[in-house]
Amino acid sequence: MARVLASRAVGGAYAARPLPSSLPLTLTGIWRAFWAEPWSFKWLCLYVFFEYVRPQQIYPILQFLPWAKLTIAAACLALIAEGLVIRSKTIANWLLLLFAVVVLLSSALAYVPSIAFDKIDVMANWLIVFFLLANTLTDQRKFYLFLVFFLLWSTKMSQHGARSFLMGFGGAGGAPGWFQNSGEFALQMCIYVPLSLHAIMALRPMLSKPKLALLALLPISGVLGIVGSSSRGGLLAMACIGLWMLLRSRRKMRGLLALAVATPIIWFAIPQYQKERFRTAGEDETSRSRLLYWKRGLEMANSHPALGVGYENWAAYYRDRYPLKEGDHVRWIAPGQYIVEVSHNSFIEVVSQLGYVGLAVFVVIIGSIWRINRRTRRVLAALGERARFLREMSYALDSGVIGFVVAGFFMAVAFYPFVWFQIGMAAALHAAALRMAAADGTGGTPPTRMPARMQTPAGAVPRVAGWRSRRRVSFGTG
Repeated sequence: MARVLASRAVGGAYAARPLPSSLPLTLTGIWRAFWAEPWSFKWLCLYVFFEYVRPQQIYPILQFLPWAKLTIAAACLALIAEGLVIRSKTIANWLLLLFAVVVLLSSALAYVPSIAFDKIDVMANWLIVFFLLANTLTDQRKFYLFLVFFLLWSTKMSQHGARSFLMGFGGAGGAPGWFQNSGEFALQMCIYVPLSLHAIMALRPMLSKPKLALLALLPISGVLGIVGSSSRGGLLAMACIGLWMLLRSRRKMRGLLALAVATPIIWFAIPQYQKERFRTAGEDETSRSRLLYWKRGLEMANSHPALGVGYENWAAYYRDRYPLKEGDHVRWIAPGQYIVEVSHNSFIEVVSQLGYVGLAVFVVIIGSIWRINRRTRRVLAALGERARFLREMSYALDSGVIGFVVAGFFMAVAFYPFVWFQIGMAAALHAAALRMAAADGTGGTPPTRMPARMQTPAGAVPRVAGWRSRRRVSFGTG
């Protein structure tokens, strides 16, 4: 018997729609659904596992093959073999192509071109990741399954950070690689927390209270991981995400109450030494060194305004043009040898290496994630509660952008996975929304007037559907 969907229609009333199936919620159902998907999807999920969890670096016995490169290549070949169709057609396609051209030109005209071209495979990898995400996760079920595994890989990190905090250790980090340092780990948690929280909000009508309580441990572990990371930028980003979610919430009083309760608890849980770091921000040695790097990064941009000093040429240019002076903060590796640190600011990183042209494109790419998500919600507007999962995911990606902008202002992570996964998932979400709208027959355009059967007869008192009239909802495959 077909399930019945309680769908909110224009005007606040509810209409019943048949729903043939639902998203799998059990471990068995998720596993079976995963194996029912095409191989391009399976290889993509496996690639993210090797990229995020890095078992090949944790266990030396696995280091005999370049697993991440092999799995991403397999995903590309599988997608082509399955009959490649460019399903995602957003502005992101052109923006990333333009950014790739800027990186290539900057590399060719770099201070040391060989350094740039030696590391250009990193940027090429993120372009491939975007292409795969945007053209593989093109329906609700695929996006849902990918999110399950993405959250699972991130939970591997969050539980480690939470345990480190509860055991009294600071500076928690993630798996070897992109998230090993505490700052980058905290930023990943700033993306993980809203994704897990909005996923719970989307699936709440389908879950029992014990399951909801169990899933609530995901965002809680992420917040504890951020506190345990001792990252000031991560904590500030999480605070901004909380404020953003409060401003967007329909239940502002309830959200304000929750925020008022959570804030003193989190502040009380922050170790004293970390509070002291907040008090001395701008005056301590770390802050002064970062301000110096920012100043010199802007000097690089002003001396090379078009395309910067060259992709990945920060360290080489800095070492030659800014000789070490007494009082400079550097990391010594041997007598007379030191390492030039990164710029500790993603936007300074881009403008110094890719110039103002690269910075402009990079900022537009970040802004386009919000634009794509807003367009996704417009497409889903006519689908009511059936589109609840996709809609919540668009809000989660919005929050992730806020996390990157705030935390990224204190970390040089422009060429880390954060932005490129976010925009790839946003483009995929938009494609999934268009597919769901086409299957529903709305074409993604909200109705301009209320259907006749939903209209209130003249002289009658309109019936407002309260919370007691809402039915448990399910979600179609889209």
